[in-house]
Amino acid sequence: MKYLLAILPLLCLLSIVGCDPKDEVLTTDPGAVLQFSQDTVLFDTVFVSRGSVTKRLKVYNRNDKAVRISSITLAGANSSAYNLIINGQETPVRNNLELRGQDSLYILVKVNINPNDTNLPFLVADSILFDTNGKRQTIKLVAYGQNAVFHRKKTIGTTTWTSNLPHVLLDTVLLDKGATLTIEPGTRVYAGSKGVLLVNGTLNVNGTPEQRVTFSGYRREAEYVRAPGQWEGIRILAQSSNNSIKYTDILNTTFGLRIGNPGQGGTLVEGCVIGHAFLDGLVAFTSDVRVVNTLIYNCGQFGFGGLGGGNYEVLYSTIVNYNNTLPRPTPAFVITDYIPDTEIRDKPTSLRLINTIVYSDDFGAKDELLLDAGTGASLEITNNLLRSARYTNLLSTNSNILNQEPKFKEPGKYNFQLDTLSPASGAARRLQTIDQDLKGKLRSITNPDIGAYERTID
Repeated sequence: MKYLLAILPLLCLLSIVGCDPKDEVLTTDPGAVLQFSQDTVLFDTVFVSRGSVTKRLKVYNRNDKAVRISSITLAGANSSAYNLIINGQETPVRNNLELRGQDSLYILVKVNINPNDTNLPFLVADSILFDTNGKRQTIKLVAYGQNAVFHRKKTIGTTTWTSNLPHVLLDTVLLDKGATLTIEPGTRVYAGSKGVLLVNGTLNVNGTPEQRVTFSGYRREAEYVRAPGQWEGIRILAQSSNNSIKYTDILNTTFGLRIGNPGQGGTLVEGCVIGHAFLDGLVAFTSDVRVVNTLIYNCGQFGFGGLGGGNYEVLYSTIVNYNNTLPRPTPAFVITDYIPDTEIRDKPTSLRLINTIVYSDDFGAKDELLLDAGTGASLEITNNLLRSARYTNLLSTNSNILNQEPKFKEPGKYNFQLDTLSPASGAARRLQTIDQDLKGKLRSITNPDIGAYERTID
């Protein structure tokens, strides 16, 4: 017995030495997750010719025990523009890889881009999927796809953006005071989440009915076409003057157009489409704005707002909300002589609202107008089709049509052209200086239609 007691410590020591080290013992705990050197692998190279770029991702097992990664794979599989190099092997998938406790793994990520492939989106995106103990973790892969003119954070002077290549706003672009930015017909401008165009000079966007200019988010997949809030929008600043934005689509913004240049030359918005804005379509502060033949639809707040006084003309336009998934706390059309939550109040206000539709399919919205401009305001409101319960006495004259469904062709598909039975057909007042509609179609010279689109044929 005493011999057994003498050798017992030695037996215990041999037992410990013979056990697997703790960092090699596999754990099946779903909480034993991986950690990564970054959550997004960004390839910020601007490709000017076909080529590949490789980036490195480090994968950590911070747990004391080993984990088995049942699979590392690309979500896009063999159709992906990306490839993975794992332990020297280039492959879109790797199975049953063990990573010891407190160990790490390098993965090389390679992307191959042909910037002249117009079928590629501007943002070539994929993901690496890691499955460990029944839990999935994802690392995003992002690269710029097509050849384009990329604008990072900068201030620009007088210049012209041509239609030869698309323009991509990656960050804030500021047009300097006294400078002019001219955007040619047919130009496409795409923007990322930080993208915003700030205008302290003069902006001339020269789209035409045949060659419209487009501003939108740079994700081109189908699920992003109508997604709001993908970029900030266009902001007209205090020193900006004499802006003209013609036949331009402004989509997927936080705010479409935000104008705040009191006392400066006015802003013309003609033949435009502003849609899917997370907040406002067009909002102006104590400014001068003329809107003609323009469609503004499905915004999270104002479609059109003129706050803190100013001079506003809205002619032959359509401002509507149909099939709008955004919760909307405000009417679609708002004019006030004050700016809420500021000391700006009792400012001179004038409004000409003529030949315009302001409506929605929201049964909870009895009023799509708020007119709170003070007793001294100058209001000319004629020949419109409006949804309003509050202002029936004020608006029931001057050939306005109240609370009658406009009868658009396919509002569920965002087609706001008039159906043949629309009460807006032939109900407009002829304005001699405006002889065509949003699409460039000639207006009737006898019985033009209310709204941005002309249906009547003389």
